[in-house]
Amino acid sequence: APSMAMAHQSHHSISTRRRFRKSLFFLALLCFASTACSATAQSHRVLVDDPRGTVSLQPISDQSIQASHPIHLEPALIARVLSGMQVQERQRTLQELLAGSSSVPVFSPEEVQFLAPRIAKALTTAGTGEAVAFLATSPRQNTGRLEHSVTETTAGSLYAYGLSLYVTLSQYRYAPTQMNADGLAHRRLPDPSNLSNRTLLFTPSAAQRSDTFHRPTGGSPTDRFLVIDYQLLQQTAPAAAITEQPAPQMERATPAREPLAGVKPPDSPSRATEPMAQREAEIRTLKDLV
Repeated sequence: APSMAMAHQSHHSISTRRRFRKSLFFLALLCFASTACSATAQSHRVLVDDPRGTVSLQPISDQSIQASHPIHLEPALIARVLSGMQVQERQRTLQELLAGSSSVPVFSPEEVQFLAPRIAKALTTAGTGEAVAFLATSPRQNTGRLEHSVTETTAGSLYAYGLSLYVTLSQYRYAPTQMNADGLAHRRLPDPSNLSNRTLLFTPSAAQRSDTFHRPTGGSPTDRFLVIDYQLLQQTAPAAAITEQPAPQMERATPAREPLAGVKPPDSPSRATEPMAQREAEIRTLKDLV
């Protein structure tokens, strides 16, 4: 009997220790989950909240990606990235295929002016595991039978990795009250992204990279993705500026071709036969014009 009592007591002690260990395990798991949730909640930081839109920091869904943050990029460069994004509707019928479709900018100039400096500032404070999320709102006049103003939203995110910007467009010009005007033949299920039948393009195409090695996992199937080499994009800026400079120079040189007052036109088109005095007079007049 004493041995049976001791065995029962030992079995009870072992069961108690097992329950205690399980309790400790679940308690530790609960603490870990609450810490992770708290860290996730803290990482969603809203930096700008404006009637025109918002800019915030959110965790990158793919934890294997370590972004090159914080990073300083000029607002003018971010503006070129936003201005170069374009959407094009996919062709559905032979008639539309023959007619062709043109791409349209994702953001209006006003939206680019609002987002660019704020996204650039957000990149300077983002961490390696954070992306910059942006949202732009714009009013649109409804052209239906009952005219009323509706608000469209365009949203996405971006992060820097190496010498590239990885841009995701998750929503384009979506208004919750908008109706599909394609007719019964083309009526589709509601699409909050408004991107299911659109593709995302970039101009200039030379700055767009085709590799998606660091494309983040997760997200919505309708998300559209771009990889922009911002170093190549910066190199294209001086070339564009040089091509725009000769036009004003030609305008300033145009008056020199007109007959000068008090100077007799040359009898021969050759400049070598003009009198020296006449050439000196033209030179003085050109200096005065300049």
